[in-house]
Amino acid sequence: MLRECLGTDFTVDEVRSVADWTGSLSVATSYRLGSIFLAGDSAHQFFPAGGHGANTGIADAVNLGWKLAAVVQGWGGEGLLDSYDAERRPVALFNREMCTNLLEVWRRFRRLVDLGVSREQIAGFLAEETHQIDNLGVHFDYRYTDSPTIYREDSPAPSWRWRRIEPTTWPGCRAPAIRLADGSQIFDRLGPGFTLVDFSEQRSGQRLVEAAGQRGIPVRHLPLSDPAARKAWQRELVLVRPDQHVAWRGNQPPSNWDAVLDRVTGQTA
Repeated sequence: MLRECLGTDFTVDEVRSVADWTGSLSVATSYRLGSIFLAGDSAHQFFPAGGHGANTGIADAVNLGWKLAAVVQGWGGEGLLDSYDAERRPVALFNREMCTNLLEVWRRFRRLVDLGVSREQIAGFLAEETHQIDNLGVHFDYRYTDSPTIYREDSPAPSWRWRRIEPTTWPGCRAPAIRLADGSQIFDRLGPGFTLVDFSEQRSGQRLVEAAGQRGIPVRHLPLSDPAARKAWQRELVLVRPDQHVAWRGNQPPSNWDAVLDRVTGQTA
């Protein structure tokens, strides 16, 4: 088979191992049963095409990891663990379909070759399908908009793009990764817990961070004076989760900060 695929003859000195592998396009019906959580290939199985399986699995681990830590440390509620399934399973279902799209390109390529279609036609066909791997939006712009631990707002959802990431701090989206005026990356300034990014000139987020600290919720205060970053981040105050997704945002401190903290830490549904 290898000689046929490579189009050349060669000698095999030794066969070290032989493994049978059966491809699958499947997603578990639930990611949690009591104290048991599924992540990675135990939660979803895709064909090794386009990085959909690896990228989805790594994001599972990041999402679940900080939530387990929060509960173990005592500031995360049971709703935080429930949100793992609500956030990650829809991403896997979408990525399964995207992997199916790419897999079909592979299948068609082999059929076209077997049919004797010219190299020029096959090359033209593949050129039209390059969007299948030029897909930053698929891999990085997944959104937790229906999560019970995201403090949603009534503003229209930002548009989604296949080939690029739409920079936005709309709750549930990944916060924009930008370089600040001093040359540092804003993600490198975020804390290991929550971070309240504060673009107000009055440092209005300070008392919010102090209130969270009194409840044992780790929130880093990050005041910034950077017009370009402020424009990209869209609001004066943006609360970022440990996984760099936006939990809440506003131009003024909320009237009920405890309600926001309860929601984003899973203390209330």
